[in-house]
Amino acid sequence: MGYKLKMIPLCQLQRSKTNVRKTNSNADIDQLAVSIEAVGLLENLVVVPAAGSDRSRKVFEVVAGGRRFAALKLLAKRKRIGRDFPVPCQVRTDSSSATEASLAENFVRAGLHPADEFEAFSAMVRDGSSVDDVAARFRVTPTFVQQRLKLAAVSPRLVEEYRKGAMTLEQLTAFTVSDDHKAQETIWFDGPYADLPAQAIRRLLTKANVEGSDRRARFIGTKAYEAAGGTIIRDLFDTEDEGYFADSQLLDRLVAQALELAAQGVRKEGWLWVEVHADADYATLSDFDRVQPAEALLSKKEEARLSRLGERYDALVSELEDEVNETAQSELNRISAEIDGLQAKKLVWTDNLMVQAGVIVTLSQDGVLHVIRGLVKGSLKAKATDGASQQAAKRKSDSAYSDAVRLELSAQRTAALRESVAAQPGVALTTLLYTLAGTLLYSGPNSSCLHVGATEIFLDRASPAIQDSRAGQAFQARHAAWLERLPERESLWSWVAALDVDGRLDLLAHCVALTVDALDRPSSSLGSLEHSAVLANAVGLDMRAWWRPTQANFFARVSKDGIVAAVAEGASPEVSRRLIGLKKGEMAAEAEKLLAESVWLPAPLRDIRETETIDPQQQ
Repeated sequence: MGYKLKMIPLCQLQRSKTNVRKTNSNADIDQLAVSIEAVGLLENLVVVPAAGSDRSRKVFEVVAGGRRFAALKLLAKRKRIGRDFPVPCQVRTDSSSATEASLAENFVRAGLHPADEFEAFSAMVRDGSSVDDVAARFRVTPTFVQQRLKLAAVSPRLVEEYRKGAMTLEQLTAFTVSDDHKAQETIWFDGPYADLPAQAIRRLLTKANVEGSDRRARFIGTKAYEAAGGTIIRDLFDTEDEGYFADSQLLDRLVAQALELAAQGVRKEGWLWVEVHADADYATLSDFDRVQPAEALLSKKEEARLSRLGERYDALVSELEDEVNETAQSELNRISAEIDGLQAKKLVWTDNLMVQAGVIVTLSQDGVLHVIRGLVKGSLKAKATDGASQQAAKRKSDSAYSDAVRLELSAQRTAALRESVAAQPGVALTTLLYTLAGTLLYSGPNSSCLHVGATEIFLDRASPAIQDSRAGQAFQARHAAWLERLPERESLWSWVAALDVDGRLDLLAHCVALTVDALDRPSSSLGSLEHSAVLANAVGLDMRAWWRPTQANFFARVSKDGIVAAVAEGASPEVSRRLIGLKKGEMAAEAEKLLAESVWLPAPLRDIRETETIDPQQQ
């Protein structure tokens, strides 16, 4: 074009007001200064003579290259270069052409393709620069450089796919969890699907490893696993990644050793047998019958402690779903042990029961030690009833939920069942007669959810949220109304005798309702829970009228997979995919919105069994 370069001292340059870059003109100047100091000024400035400048010390205005000029001044301020540092400049005399040059420089510029960027980082490291040196030179974090090096290490064929636009950057980053180029290429070029999402790519590349969210990995923890010689593969592009345990056999061996150590302590209790099962699901447990211990009441202080521990347990489980935290996992294990200890105090196991039953030591879905007592097998096992088989099948289908979540959901169901029974005296009378006759006129145990001994079951001990629930508030209002009507105790008989038939039935219904116990504890009788289904059908219980899933009462209490499964059922599989990748809190909040208008209920709240129903009109 006829323009010549001239070396002009830095002190004779000043920024021109005609430079077209006005916004963020000093963005990333520090990073640019480090780059210029390391590799020099790779592109000249464009200048014009300043109007009225002194001939003895001519001054030039920089109309293109303002950021480079600012970076040079910053280096001079830091004493890295002198004020007379010679700067290559293209001198123009026409201000209009200079403005056009400034615009062209910024408007026509094409950004560096990311593939070129991370391959350039890789070349610098190959030439002898350390990761820290490269990071310092470009004013980025070492993690940023390591991420680019991992991208550069992906199969060249896949990098070329990314250059052509056949693959997204998110998909390319998913391949960095493995260094096996052949495996990477097989998944992309030979797989059955033309375009795999990033999450699917990660799963395929790590299918031989154990995810950090696996209950075995949570139970052992990264410190103990690595101390035993295990290797953890981490995803540099996911700051919340829990990693992958590369040696599944070592992990299984550590789990077996830890469970056996726990079993040694349980054997000292005096059970007929104690076994270790790393994975005792409901299908396994359905092969056993159970003996039922007597239940003792804890003190109010112990009940309050148990409630606080349960809340903290749920909070820790939610926290551990979002990130690995050895301290939180250790606290979870400690709290779980204390909860087990308090719950064990509520169960009275006699020597007569222990000599005919055994224990399974296993892991819960949350990766916490779980001891299941009172199991009967072999020749001692009684034949299960049809109802018990159905209940066992239900438990198997609900195995995605922890015992704590199942207990709280059953408390909500029991509250609604109580209010429904209290509102239907005919059903209450039938239920009472069923229980009395089954206990007094038949041999063998009676399967009923009624405590005819007039023992009130306090649901707020199972779920503090009951007091704020719709069913809980309705029943409490009914209860308060009865307390207001009742006379002094010495006048109770005459007062009850003076009631008409409907009044007596109403009082009977309320008292019967107070004894309903449909709580789904690990020690609950299968027959009792099955009878609660009969009662629910009799009163026409529909939990959708009493309970809706929210972040607080459900989604924050279950796993990420459980949330996705709920949305897939209640909305659609397509909608549920939008949740993948979100943090636990965000996922739970979004699930509440997505199912706000849905009729979906978790399996423990659905009454789907084919059971005998009671027609209240036939009373």
